[in-house]
Amino acid sequence: MAEMTPALAELFANPSSVHKPGQDARALVDTARERCARTLGCAPREIIFTSGGTESDALGILGSQPRKVVTSAVEHPAVLGACAKAPECVRVPVLASGELDLEALRRALPFASLCSIMAANNETGVIFPLREVAALCHDAGVPLHVDAVQAAGKMPLDFPWDSISLSAHKIEGPKGAGLLAVRGMKLEGLQRGGHQEQGRRAGTENVAGIVGMSAALHRASQAQPLLEPRLRALRDKLEAAAREIPGAHVAGRAASRICNTLNVAFEGCEGETLLAALDLEGIAVSTGSACSSGTLEPSPVLLAMGYSSELARGAIRFSLWSGNTEEQIDRACRVLPGVVSRARGSFKT
Repeated sequence: MAEMTPALAELFANPSSVHKPGQDARALVDTARERCARTLGCAPREIIFTSGGTESDALGILGSQPRKVVTSAVEHPAVLGACAKAPECVRVPVLASGELDLEALRRALPFASLCSIMAANNETGVIFPLREVAALCHDAGVPLHVDAVQAAGKMPLDFPWDSISLSAHKIEGPKGAGLLAVRGMKLEGLQRGGHQEQGRRAGTENVAGIVGMSAALHRASQAQPLLEPRLRALRDKLEAAAREIPGAHVAGRAASRICNTLNVAFEGCEGETLLAALDLEGIAVSTGSACSSGTLEPSPVLLAMGYSSELARGAIRFSLWSGNTEEQIDRACRVLPGVVSRARGSFKT
């Protein structure tokens, strides 16, 4: 917030203007672009600032004008929605563990013009093997777009990519800000009407959001080595308590997962009932993807992993952040068994 304040309180000018106030705003954008590029290990000209992860995914996928796009069956709705607009879309299955079926991916890649695979799943936290994915894409001559929205700040972003999407609010930055980084790929802008972002994203730049995106990405990359083991210990403690409840199923338990995500389904429960009961206890959880919360349909991610519809409806997701304390986790561990028991008492098939 401190870094965003000048842009919010003083620098109202359009950064495309040639007068001094405009150039002062432009300097903030340029500095933010350079800092994001250093963090990601790319050139400043390869950074495109956007309104968030959804726009970044759409631009990264549809801006490349793919004829055939290959993705996974468990991608975020932003990716699946964009891929569905391509002339041909192949969705690669995952295993029961939530891990990507690499052999199925290899078979799907011939004649593809783009592959879009997430770094870590937004519902289960399962990490996808992007080095192996990138090698398969390279062998097939297919560029790789990575949705790293969920992974940023929770794991190193040291995997290969041709384009990568990030969102500020997932790394404790401002909502409505994100970026797409593009290496060596031709990209057509989806928004017309301006020259901004080298003609790839028209519209007056959100200077404060861009500054916040840069600050959040820098801070997250610096904090990640210390934050990751702390959040993992808290998550594992909560997971151990959840697994003591009969009929609990932890999604992706056998797979590598990012440190902050716990998805657990309870037999004989409705996720929405659990969510409401935990909310009354001051414990915030989600059911499915936050972008599709509110739907009564079972999670497509869990269904793709082989869950029954009934079990998938009993799933909730805990997402930890840097502000969580051990005392909060201890309280959640104490509260959860009673909440599940009461929810089962009200469950009707």
